[in-house]
Amino acid sequence: MKMILSLLAVVLIVGCNSKVDEKESIDTSNIIIDNAYVVLDNDKFMQQYRDFNGHLITEFDIDFRTITTSDDVDIDSYANKEFAKLQENSRSQSGKAILMVVNTLQDKVRLEVSMALEPVYTDAFVSYIERKGFVPYFRDGKFADAIYAAAELISDRAYEARDGKEFMPPMESKSIGAGAKTKAHIEVKDIDAKKGDVVAVNSTDAPKKVLQKYLDVLKKHNRNPNLDIYTDSTKAFFRQWTVTTINQDHEVDTLSRCTGGEVLYAEDNMHAVLAHRPYDKHRKCAPYFFKKEQGVWRLDIATMAQTIGFNVDMQWHFNLEERLKKEGMYYAFAFDGYGFDGNGYPRKAKNYTEWEKFRWKYTCGGYLHPGDKKENARCWIKYALPGGAAYVRLDFNGYDKIYGFGDGASRKENVTISEIIDYLNSVPSGEIATVILEHYYLNGKETYKFDDILNPNVEVRYETRRGIAP
Repeated sequence: MKMILSLLAVVLIVGCNSKVDEKESIDTSNIIIDNAYVVLDNDKFMQQYRDFNGHLITEFDIDFRTITTSDDVDIDSYANKEFAKLQENSRSQSGKAILMVVNTLQDKVRLEVSMALEPVYTDAFVSYIERKGFVPYFRDGKFADAIYAAAELISDRAYEARDGKEFMPPMESKSIGAGAKTKAHIEVKDIDAKKGDVVAVNSTDAPKKVLQKYLDVLKKHNRNPNLDIYTDSTKAFFRQWTVTTINQDHEVDTLSRCTGGEVLYAEDNMHAVLAHRPYDKHRKCAPYFFKKEQGVWRLDIATMAQTIGFNVDMQWHFNLEERLKKEGMYYAFAFDGYGFDGNGYPRKAKNYTEWEKFRWKYTCGGYLHPGDKKENARCWIKYALPGGAAYVRLDFNGYDKIYGFGDGASRKENVTISEIIDYLNSVPSGEIATVILEHYYLNGKETYKFDDILNPNVEVRYETRRGIAP
């Protein structure tokens, strides 16, 4: 048996109305049992963890579970008892099981590893990820992040073992011994967690130069959030974000292979994207965003964190609901010509030459309000060309109803087809276009037929969309 902690992003499932007896609530068919009530009961995070857990089963036949508890019980005997239950009901076909137990009352964490996995998850590995992997998350009180991180690190080590690689810790390894437990240091801040040398940037540094400086920062494990290479929003982001040595080592490994590509500049010359195109062929090289502040290019990692996510294979995709919010809309230009599937992965769209005459590349159908004359027909989006500006920059979808446009004193509502067309055509290239519309959501579907919209269970949202004009 070996012990270990937890790490990066995810959840769980216990009733939220009243606390039940722990013995009755523990169900080993559950992936996580949150008897300490420290992980958010959030369906989105729960699904992310279920997906990752399914990945471990499918790829490596590893059944990884987590239990949190706040009881004053001996964590060793408690973990042994629950691990025996797990092995009896394991989904693994080869006896590969891992159970993480977090005791918040005792500030302890323990990882039980089945005998079949001991040659892979060695004392050296456990020591390294415990000290440099999840303890920083526990220190910041981020239990969900810690649990998910454990799953990520277990998966990473499994890939290495499958490739025949032994674990060689990049630091002196302090053995914690078989079946040992460790302090989680829950909400005990590390005074050195945000320290690092100053890194300067100047007006002659192009985005790729700034990215190289960032790579050097990662290699040196510099976690200073106030570096000049960061935008103001990124500095604020890193002041709150937990950064670990393992996080930085992983990004070094990825970024070292992805410093090529081309830099695309927006019309305003204030935003740029390091792009690896075609995007659908370079899924492991995420785009990097840059914003010019005080006359110099800086990394906009805050917007990247808002808009970009990764699957268990570290392939990047957009968070479709966040992609165009806040600063995100200024980077949409770099993805013209691409559509997005329901999970936000970019897909190269067909090049319809006959659409070149349509600036935003959309067409309107007409609808009337009661009492409207024919000439007052409003616009519903008949078609938004995948990869076109209306689709990429304003997120237009078929059957969206356009109600108005503009901001402040220039806002106009109940607009006709001709008015919305004239408005969009009049917005200068590189300027912000604002459109008010009604959008439909049906069980998460973004592609639907008109009949679907008549479904009484459909969710209707009135939204203000902002995008940069082509």
